[in-house]
Amino acid sequence: MKNILILFALLSFSLCYAQELKQTADDHFANSEWQLAVDSYQKYLKKNKTDSSALYNTAFALFQLKKYEPAIKYFDQAESNNFNNTFTTIGKTRALIGLKKHEEAVANLLAGAKNGVFAYMRLKNDPEFDPLRGNPGFEEALELIKLNAYPCLSNQNYRHFDFWLGEWDVFVNGQKVGDNSITMANGGCAIHESYTTGMRNYSGQSINFYDPIDKKWHQHWVGSSGDVYNYIETDRADGMLQFESKFMTRSGQITMSRLTFTLNEDGTVRQLFESSTDEGETWNSAFDGLYKKKN
Repeated sequence: MKNILILFALLSFSLCYAQELKQTADDHFANSEWQLAVDSYQKYLKKNKTDSSALYNTAFALFQLKKYEPAIKYFDQAESNNFNNTFTTIGKTRALIGLKKHEEAVANLLAGAKNGVFAYMRLKNDPEFDPLRGNPGFEEALELIKLNAYPCLSNQNYRHFDFWLGEWDVFVNGQKVGDNSITMANGGCAIHESYTTGMRNYSGQSINFYDPIDKKWHQHWVGSSGDVYNYIETDRADGMLQFESKFMTRSGQITMSRLTFTLNEDGTVRQLFESSTDEGETWNSAFDGLYKKKN
């Protein structure tokens, strides 16, 4: 029993000592005391070799000290112990750039891209990666990482309504009645509409999106006259999407609206509004618009 108590005490002491070392290392890291952080982490890692956060922080601190070769070793160890591969791939790529090993940096980034790395905006905008730009492998990796970051871009359900994207002049019976800007939003997971008219002082916006739960497209519209529509898909085909919604007129009457978009062979888009006062038994045309791309 005595031996067990001694063993327990030693284990408790060892655990407390390790926690103190880790806390000291973390404090140095937080204060950008890079060499002190490396020294403390390395002492801690002698007894805790699989602590991925300590391995990553050691790599990061070594990178800050421009000790690129050992930094790469620790980035690899951190990833092997399940640290987030986006961080380890970016860190290792930066270290390889520091060593001017640009081909290895591109190869590392491409491997990470194929394994789910998603730091698209960082890679796209950070000048630190400028030495790799123009390299076909880097451009390939960037495209893959873009799809990792924005998965809706490669999902055809989310791309069905892309035929409506663009800057449009809107006509009714040959006369221009408004302007509509249709843009991709939220990484391609939504389509945003901003509609304005001139003489009528009317405007409105909508958000359009595919819902993976009910597997339907939805449009939520709010206009400047207080009109609100919550459309839901009722039909879909190549180059066509149809919605229906209930709405309230200014007089307070609740009626139905059907909204159909159709892509024409010449690239124009027809937007047909129909209304019904008998729960969809009969429909009357309310707005028949033709979208033409702005020059």
